[in-house]
Amino acid sequence: MIRKKIFIGSSSEEIGLANAAKAILDKDFDVTIWNESVWDNSVFKINNNFLNDLLRASLQFDFSLLIGTTDDQVEYRGNTVMQPRDNVLFELGLFIGRLGLSKCAFVIDKELKVLSDISGITLARFKKDDVPSFVTAINQISELFKNQIDADINFFPSSTLASGYFENLLSPTCKYLIQNGGFEIDGTKYIDYAIQVIIPNRLSADVNLQFEQLKKGFSTKNVSFNYAGRPRHINLETEIKDGKLIFIDFPTTLSGINYAISNLLPNDFNTMSADYEAIINRELERFIYTLKQLALRNGFDSIIEIKKQDS
Repeated sequence: MIRKKIFIGSSSEEIGLANAAKAILDKDFDVTIWNESVWDNSVFKINNNFLNDLLRASLQFDFSLLIGTTDDQVEYRGNTVMQPRDNVLFELGLFIGRLGLSKCAFVIDKELKVLSDISGITLARFKKDDVPSFVTAINQISELFKNQIDADINFFPSSTLASGYFENLLSPTCKYLIQNGGFEIDGTKYIDYAIQVIIPNRLSADVNLQFEQLKKGFSTKNVSFNYAGRPRHINLETEIKDGKLIFIDFPTTLSGINYAISNLLPNDFNTMSADYEAIINRELERFIYTLKQLALRNGFDSIIEIKKQDS
């Protein structure tokens, strides 16, 4: 099983706490601290734009843990209070926007004033210079992350595309097959059927052309049908194996992943960097997971089969 990835952010003054958190989390997760300088793990790379690096990181991690400490003294409504470093709060907001509330945690010093704008965020408090309280706080977050459903449907491009693909093609096709007791082709009614969604091993720059080449490996016949009075036909490729009717589809909607990531990270897209390839691979896995979850929730998991290319 692939280990989930956690990003840890903190102020530079409290990097020791980030290292301590990593030591606790390492046994269950693949953990990266914001300042790691090993090239493959480094979040902030030499000569790269800070915001670009953060956007890239938000696409590469499953969870984020930000450590808030008494770094800065500020005036708040006439009172002097301590608050975390601005960049820590910025990173917290960015990761929440990308991963969602349930996959982000804020571990904070008990002396800190909690901003009203961050209510609802998972908080774990610790007392500065009290090691056991910090260990307890990190273990609480570790258990929270471990108990989460694997890669919930979220705000990634792949999840949105998978949801649209499911609602517009897979769901109505499944409903049609169930309501009509199968599908008729050339006078023969097939009551044993399945829908196969073919996922490429990797995405090329031209996904439509890539799928056209993939189709050459299949001997199929195109069929179409109306569903629920809609003014359009649903078109699918089919083949028959051992008396079973297999509907085959190549989801060209995956091109939207390339489009979304290329707009977020144009430099990585143009150079096809290792980071870009890693992000694309993770997006493909999220697309597959989202389809499986939607099929399960709607009772279509016995009909829909998701196959990786050449599998």
